[in-house]
Amino acid sequence: MTGKKRIFLGLLSVLIILLTAGVLFLLYIVKSKSSVMYNLLMNSLILLFSIVAIFLIFGIIGFIYLVYSKSNNRTLNKILLTLIDVSYPVLQILGGILGIEKDKIQQSFTNINNFLVNSRHEKYMPEDLLILTPHCIQFNECKFKVTNDIDNCRRCGRCQVSDLIKLKEKYGVKVAIATGGTLARKVVKDIKPKAIIAIACERDLTSGILDVKKIPVYGIINMRPNGPCFNTKVNIDEVEKAIINFTNGG
Repeated sequence: MTGKKRIFLGLLSVLIILLTAGVLFLLYIVKSKSSVMYNLLMNSLILLFSIVAIFLIFGIIGFIYLVYSKSNNRTLNKILLTLIDVSYPVLQILGGILGIEKDKIQQSFTNINNFLVNSRHEKYMPEDLLILTPHCIQFNECKFKVTNDIDNCRRCGRCQVSDLIKLKEKYGVKVAIATGGTLARKVVKDIKPKAIIAIACERDLTSGILDVKKIPVYGIINMRPNGPCFNTKVNIDEVEKAIINFTNGG
């Protein structure tokens, strides 16, 4: 289990501990008070906290089971994807309180999401795959727009758009370049892919994964040697590996 996964799972564990402590504290209050309405309210909170804590505990156990058994349990997979989606906002707040950087939490979220997507072992036709990347991957001084048509690229080699086109031609997948989240959602709506390989920064990648509920999204965090949103790069080998995993069923 990689370090990046441990951050998210560690925060889940902290949340479970806090919920358990909350249950014990509420039980103590109930024992020391006699009001019927007060006890009813406290017991309701205890029940709620207990259910959430139990759900999170089983979630962590389920994730560990998938990691070490390498089995294809679709029901468990969907439950865990729902768990990380629902718990992410709370864990982000908790991580902030504990002094953990947002980027690290987002990296961990993406890492766990990718593991769950791969563990489905679902096979897709190349034409049903979409590689979606932000426009900052294009060389900033390039005069040829590729957001509407990636084939408008002149393949000069000054950026990695040409590398993505090579993958498109080699495997028959679709590739789109979006200028922002709104356009990215429109591209997904228009193309209707069955699976997505998304390239973006931690924030945009996490947001995109949470936005697209019914389509498996494999996230690849881009490299920003020149700063954010400017002449970014991506590990092409990782993109190709994701294509192979999707087309071969993991």
